[in-house]
Amino acid sequence: MIRPRAAAAREAESPAPEPGPAESLETRARTAIVEWLTKENPAPGQAVPVREFARRLGMSRTPVRSAVGRLYERGLLAYDASVGFTVAIPSLSSLYELFELRLMLESHSLRLFAERTDRQVPARLRELVDEAAELARLSLEDPGRYQEFRENDARFHRELVRLGSLPMLLELHDDLHLSLHVTRAGMEAPITASRLDMAVAEHRAVVDALESGGRTRARDLLEAHILRVRDQMIAFLARPRM
Repeated sequence: MIRPRAAAAREAESPAPEPGPAESLETRARTAIVEWLTKENPAPGQAVPVREFARRLGMSRTPVRSAVGRLYERGLLAYDASVGFTVAIPSLSSLYELFELRLMLESHSLRLFAERTDRQVPARLRELVDEAAELARLSLEDPGRYQEFRENDARFHRELVRLGSLPMLLELHDDLHLSLHVTRAGMEAPITASRLDMAVAEHRAVVDALESGGRTRARDLLEAHILRVRDQMIAFLARPRM
């Protein structure tokens, strides 16, 4: 099971401050592996190319193995005695738990925002929805653009958590997003117009409610959206594979 940790999201963004020489190599390796997991979307069960990472980064395999071990401890990687470390294969129970945590963080953020009637809805949310609509169209024409649609989705949900004005809550959400991203990599449902359009429409409905003053309504719409995506993903993963 993949369990989020508060430091994992920071690993994807920047190395640790003022590391020593040995730690610097491990940090570089860890950052590269996290980028591989989040940008290249390796399939669950795929072996981690330790030798290739060492060659690409110009270092020995020792710091790479150390970085792999740390990501294994965080649940982002698994271990297979026959092939070594691999991308973790998600279980339905782990996916369910991750979505429950996401629901708690995002819903609570909107609850906090609803209590702050002096705060305005940021224009960035509307911009992200409009951008998502265009990216949905482009993704249907060129599936290679779908990664941009997913990144837009992540930014939208992160902006919702920012509304709660709690930095530690945002940090937890960043870490949770990394775990969800890796869990879902290579296991996405097919890209269809109905699927993408529904996601955009649900995001738009949340923003419409926020801008019209219906902040409680916005939270209800967000919760329904997250639960629908969760159930869709679980149903897709539970299907028999040929």
